[in-house]
Amino acid sequence: MKNNLLIIVSLLISVVAIAQLDKGDALAQTGNWKAAITAYQNAPSDAIQQFKLAQAYTQLGNSAKAIIYYRAGFAIDSTAIKPMYDYGKLLVNSQQSVDAIPVFKLLIERDSTNASFHYYLGEAWSGLNQVDNAIPAYQKALSLNEDYRAARLDLIKNLIQKREFSMAIKFAKQGIAADSTDVKMNSYLAQAYMNSKWYDKAIPVFERLFELGNDTEYNRNGLAFSYYSTSQYEKSIENYKVYVEEYNDKEASVFFNMSVAYMRIENYTESIEAIEKAIAIRRPLLDKEYVQLAAVHARNEDIRNAFYALKAAQKERADDAMINYQLAIAADRYFKDKNSIIPYYENYLEIHGKKSPYGTLATERLADLKQAIFMNGDD
Repeated sequence: MKNNLLIIVSLLISVVAIAQLDKGDALAQTGNWKAAITAYQNAPSDAIQQFKLAQAYTQLGNSAKAIIYYRAGFAIDSTAIKPMYDYGKLLVNSQQSVDAIPVFKLLIERDSTNASFHYYLGEAWSGLNQVDNAIPAYQKALSLNEDYRAARLDLIKNLIQKREFSMAIKFAKQGIAADSTDVKMNSYLAQAYMNSKWYDKAIPVFERLFELGNDTEYNRNGLAFSYYSTSQYEKSIENYKVYVEEYNDKEASVFFNMSVAYMRIENYTESIEAIEKAIAIRRPLLDKEYVQLAAVHARNEDIRNAFYALKAAQKERADDAMINYQLAIAADRYFKDKNSIIPYYENYLEIHGKKSPYGTLATERLADLKQAIFMNGDD
């Protein structure tokens, strides 16, 4: 009789426990997490109850409490695979990768064919910037499930970070072959081509991204620079104009590249205007822009303005050997009086010496000028 009573009591407790858990589950399905937690707390304490409380607190974004309940559950049942998987993901998502790594290693020991276990191990390594460990984990996940898009994307991202661009391109192309409309995959392919300096290959990928409606600052600038780097100057200018108008009109390097592009197609007026904009943006360090301005004037056979642009460049970088030598050459072309030219070559040699990159040329030209003055009897 006593044993029967114990059995009945146990059954009643079990029924009550199940009822409380079911009530909590029903509330959880509609997002009423506060009420669900109350229902779970009224159930008897066992591993299932602890795991359900952990899930509820995870949904509320309270990672600290969720972790406490997961660990309490594992103290009762350390073999529960699904809660352990959820726990590991929570650790990754809450930037606790050091703790997540042994969790996923243990899960992989129990089931090495589960691609998600390898993927989240890769995520944990990636969270620690351990690219060399993350890459093989992502590769394993992808080998187990070739349709695992997240694993492919994170693998490509890490390969780009490690500068293994050929491998990144290979995996991106495979992803695009499966879905040519995948914007993220195309974006990574474009980045890999850009980093590889394969600008001719980057161009059609950027164009494809625009077809997919992904006209971003990076993509527009990347397309413009790719056209620029492949000497397609008109198209480069066209895209830089869009970039300046729609994204960023304060980037000196863009106006610098536009100036060079205009110069190459002999549109000197626009070239000067572009480099002057770059100069206005770059102050106070402007040597590169003034050298470009001098190059435009020289191409346009405006020797006077080329000389004064290089004078301005020298003012910015008085210790630059290339600028000082180019200034001497510009003076040589601009001044008719040889006595006015000599100080520029002397200045170069005084600062940089005869063994500098242009030392021999400067020395020889200085000697020629002095000899010409002597032969002509000039003072």
